[in-house]
Amino acid sequence: MAGRATGRCPFMARERLVDPEDDEALWVTVEFPEAMKFTHTDEQLMDWVVHQIGRAGTSISACAQHYQRHLCLSLPVVGIPRGEEHNDTVRDQAKTLALWWHGEIMTGRVYLDRSVIFP
Repeated sequence: MAGRATGRCPFMARERLVDPEDDEALWVTVEFPEAMKFTHTDEQLMDWVVHQIGRAGTSISACAQHYQRHLCLSLPVVGIPRGEEHNDTVRDQAKTLALWWHGEIMTGRVYLDRSVIFP
């Protein structure tokens, strides 16, 4: 994925992964209660993300919110035009991506950088 190399992408492998540029994606953001830092594994956090996207408990924006604040995770969705009429499609794509990240976490190939998500 093209993108900026910053220290804020919440997904880690051997090295920090890179998010796409904001102008290339819409971003679906899920909020986390602060207490989840202590009570949830990475897998459980991604379960929460999938659940929140499924019930439309998200926001959609033009930039990744995890670059601007804690207690959230933003997932990029590319290739879909901006506009409220596309929100269901954007969320569906974000849910598919969240399920893929969940699988990567379960296999141990990727983990969440909690310092990006939690203060």
